[in-house]
Amino acid sequence: MKNRLTIKRIVVGVLLIAVLSVGTSVSRYALANPNDPLQQNVASWARNKGLGVVVDRLELWLHSTPPAVAPVDTLALVAEPSDAEPIDNSSNETSTSLVPSPTTIPGSSAAAIQKPGVASATCPSTATTITAPIETSTTTTVPADTTTTTTSTLPVRPNDIAPLIEPGIKSEGKWRAIARVRTKPIIYATSIRPLWCFGSVVATMATYNPTLVHAGLFNGNEVPAGKGWRNGTSVRGTAIRSLIASFNGGFRFEHNPGGYISEGRTVRKMRKGYATFAIRADGFSTVGIWGQDIVDDGTWVSLRQNLPPLVDKAKSSYANYDKVDWGQDFENKVYNFRSAVCVRTDGLMMFVAIGNVNIGMLADSLVTLGCYTAMQLDINGTWPFFATYGNFGATSRNGSTLDTRMGDPQRHLNGSTKDFIALFDPKTLKPGAVR
Repeated sequence: MKNRLTIKRIVVGVLLIAVLSVGTSVSRYALANPNDPLQQNVASWARNKGLGVVVDRLELWLHSTPPAVAPVDTLALVAEPSDAEPIDNSSNETSTSLVPSPTTIPGSSAAAIQKPGVASATCPSTATTITAPIETSTTTTVPADTTTTTTSTLPVRPNDIAPLIEPGIKSEGKWRAIARVRTKPIIYATSIRPLWCFGSVVATMATYNPTLVHAGLFNGNEVPAGKGWRNGTSVRGTAIRSLIASFNGGFRFEHNPGGYISEGRTVRKMRKGYATFAIRADGFSTVGIWGQDIVDDGTWVSLRQNLPPLVDKAKSSYANYDKVDWGQDFENKVYNFRSAVCVRTDGLMMFVAIGNVNIGMLADSLVTLGCYTAMQLDINGTWPFFATYGNFGATSRNGSTLDTRMGDPQRHLNGSTKDFIALFDPKTLKPGAVR
């Protein structure tokens, strides 16, 4: 009997020590990364400890419920920063309508939901004539080769998008300025419900003209990790005065997202056919397909891949890669908060945050929202992130997130565990301040 009690006490003691050890380790990790929610910190800690398979299974279980059909009546766009007063865009305002006829969905609380003229795997259309309109400006030309985008005439702002669901929500699909440089609008944003058959799905988008900003790839302390980066875990020094906006990068490397090159270092080799966010020495940025739109010609100083393209030539292309892990959802049954970046059909660059959707819904939404070539970025929790920064020109800047579902607006000022893209004003950015 005494032997049994002794064994039980030993087992309980070992378990207690293990629990305390794990708890201490997790706590230390969370305290070292206070900008991220506890759930994300626990997931990141577990992945760092080789428990990625466990995290993946938990995420599969947590995100297995499809989005509701019934439409929501609120969007996710955060109010404009105090120094980004509303402006009159009427001189440039046109509406791209994608909705030919109303239809009521059984079980929906909406009076009417309109079917778009663009058929997709997510929301097939029953319209007699199905066309796929490409949203462009009359003054815009879209080059076949994204490396020559700077020669194109880009619109001042995107065309507004007519709501796909009626009744529409106030300002739905209407682009407005959320960041300015020397009183001129530089970032435009809007929010819309992009899937007529899943009215609870909300997308928030931000656009910028890649010829008017200087982009830089910044390196997180876990992705890509390593020491000696000039563009480190946060925007610092003189560059902070010129900071306009920032957004999240891609997957952790254990998910095999593809190549990563920056500041003269090849952290991971580039993969042919993969979607690539590319930055030139002059700060110009674009999204293209490595080996097709973007080639190793010596002009690109930063390259970040994140799996094959979701959209290619304004068409959904994810289904062409049936063996790709888009986030532990080979069967397209994981619905979560996702982000993406694309070159639009009008030549502007666009960041998109949308949830909760599977990879097919994301791709279909990106086509509807005007993407020409698109790549998925990070997913889950508050990893999808886009912020603009007020008090331009000062040494102390305050971030404002684009979407109510995003995390700490100061994440890229206080330090990031993962890589991110920052956008700067090239006229005030000191040479060498951003690699």
